[in-house]
Amino acid sequence: MSEVEHREVIIVGGGPGGSSAAKKLAESGIDVLVIERREIIGNPAQCGECIPNWGEVIGTFSGIKDDEWLNELFDFPDHLRLHRLDKMRVFLPSGKYYSFKLDAFGGHRLHFDSYLAELAKSAGAEFRMGEALKNISTKKDGTDILVTSEGRYTANYIIDASGSLAHVSRLRKKDSKIYRPIEQVPTIYAQVQGPIPETFDVFIGSIAPSGYAWIIPKGDIANVGLGVRAGKLKGELKDHLQDFCDQLGFEILSWGGGWIPMSGPVKRMVDGNVLSVGDAAGLVMPSNGGGISQAMISGKFAADAIVEHRENGTPLSNYQKRVLASMGRALRNSSRAKWLAFTFLRWNWLTEIMMRILGPIGGIRRAMNCDRTLWLI
Repeated sequence: MSEVEHREVIIVGGGPGGSSAAKKLAESGIDVLVIERREIIGNPAQCGECIPNWGEVIGTFSGIKDDEWLNELFDFPDHLRLHRLDKMRVFLPSGKYYSFKLDAFGGHRLHFDSYLAELAKSAGAEFRMGEALKNISTKKDGTDILVTSEGRYTANYIIDASGSLAHVSRLRKKDSKIYRPIEQVPTIYAQVQGPIPETFDVFIGSIAPSGYAWIIPKGDIANVGLGVRAGKLKGELKDHLQDFCDQLGFEILSWGGGWIPMSGPVKRMVDGNVLSVGDAAGLVMPSNGGGISQAMISGKFAADAIVEHRENGTPLSNYQKRVLASMGRALRNSSRAKWLAFTFLRWNWLTEIMMRILGPIGGIRRAMNCDRTLWLI
């Protein structure tokens, strides 16, 4: 058995949430280790690769407009911005679409995630790549021992930034629905070349029942994918995406995929000395699948909570209160929009009718922007 290495903070996962937390902790002079199962951060990507700008972020979430640290973090360099996304188009089954403004850009997650990780490393955080969390054993005194593919660790604080499957909470609490996202939606995407649009395009209807398909431009290529509620689409997702790309004249260069938590925030983001951030905390917009900004913000909030607990004894539970105060309204509205979609958008004819009703009054835009979809509901 290897010796147990003790660190002040261990972060499991080096994505946007983990790296943001690591940067803030390291800048505060706290010893922090990030364990990442992948050999290369950000590769493979597991999303559509639409990255919001600061204006989009502060227009969605509360209480962060004057946060200079987050403002600076979201001031991304030009080399990450492969394609400006100033407009989103939502296509109905008939081909009719509604469009509205967007403040985002398309980029490679490999470059984006690596950039955030380098910021954390420059601040003093340590990253260990190719090291997967395998098990967590709890000693009689309540201390958790993290068993990885390379060693064993204990820590004063643990941040679960392991993504939608929430591996830390899974290993500690098994299948508890309190600490882990309940509903997972499978997604598949392809990097393509061909007649790429200038806009972020979303398609609803039979192409992705109880979900949607997307095209996100990234310069000379695009990320094209679909996410469908489990069991709602017959056959393999890959075959359906291949047909979709063939219809649009795209040549597929590579494949990828993953899971998106679509059930909203977990009931408990804090359990003892463990704090969950980003996808592991269910902080993904159910109506549009977006989660990058929530991961970064929650990572910073988790780091703040650890610093305040360490210095002043402030309860770690304040972390969840702060997350919900900032994101709760948008996440509730997004969950409501998802419920409406699952309830009414089951068939092309009904989808067409509902979207033609919602489109002119801004209902589609409001759903995608996580505002209340209908004022009467």
